[in-house]
Amino acid sequence: MANTKSKHIYLFLILSLFLNSCSSNKDLMFGATIAEYAIPISFKSHEKKIKKDRFNSEVYLDASKSLTQYSYGILMEKADRLMYADYYTAREYYNESLEFFLTSRDYMIYALSLRHKDFESKMKTKAEVNFHIDDVPYLYWLSGSMAGSIQASQGNPEYLVDLSSIRWLLENAITLDPDWEKGSLYAAMMSVYLNDLSGDKNSERKALEYFELADRAAKGYNIGIYVTLAESFAVSKQDKEYFLELIDKALTIDISKDKDLKQANTLSKLRAKWLLTRVDDLFYM
Repeated sequence: MANTKSKHIYLFLILSLFLNSCSSNKDLMFGATIAEYAIPISFKSHEKKIKKDRFNSEVYLDASKSLTQYSYGILMEKADRLMYADYYTAREYYNESLEFFLTSRDYMIYALSLRHKDFESKMKTKAEVNFHIDDVPYLYWLSGSMAGSIQASQGNPEYLVDLSSIRWLLENAITLDPDWEKGSLYAAMMSVYLNDLSGDKNSERKALEYFELADRAAKGYNIGIYVTLAESFAVSKQDKEYFLELIDKALTIDISKDKDLKQANTLSKLRAKWLLTRVDDLFYM
């Protein structure tokens, strides 16, 4: 049944937009195949920098970005596609990515603790923190690593408790710089509301509002938001026509029009093509 076969997808959507601001990572610009080998090598470089300069928050930010990008763009994508064909191999990829996401999470919590005293305890209680605009990338990538942990763990309650923190981090970031990285924060919030577990009756409306904001900020060139809306919203509504409309839109966007989004769009377009092969699994009729 479509509901059973697509169940794991919904757990993954919260992370699906955290590659929108990955353009700063040059290693991924050459495509997933090269990145699969190049990025693990860069991890060693990040580790060396951290050992040399362990009180510099920026080295943790760079490491976190690489870990999150690689885990989502390579490992999670492999796991997702293998889920029904080779479950045990898929689980190995999930477990490996979970380790990376948790490391990334620890890096970002430490980095933000360097920048703001008692950050972790304040995040847990949602206390006020005097963030400034330079904190936005840190807030974004911490929320991304937390979302990745939820995804890689298949919705383990141990990590699901971070959902409220993810929203808190993104809300603070949006307050500081709403259009950051061509609407990446809006896109992430859209995904958060599409996966809302609080029972908020307005979650669907809020998700669609954030979709519009993200689309406007990216001038219509962010493929990821169309893929996510198709994968979550259209599938959950069992609206096959809308799903195909969104996927068609995603596939017709010219990735060469926005160089900053090229890497993320390349991966999103590949996922859109894969989703087209799974239409019969995702819809009842």
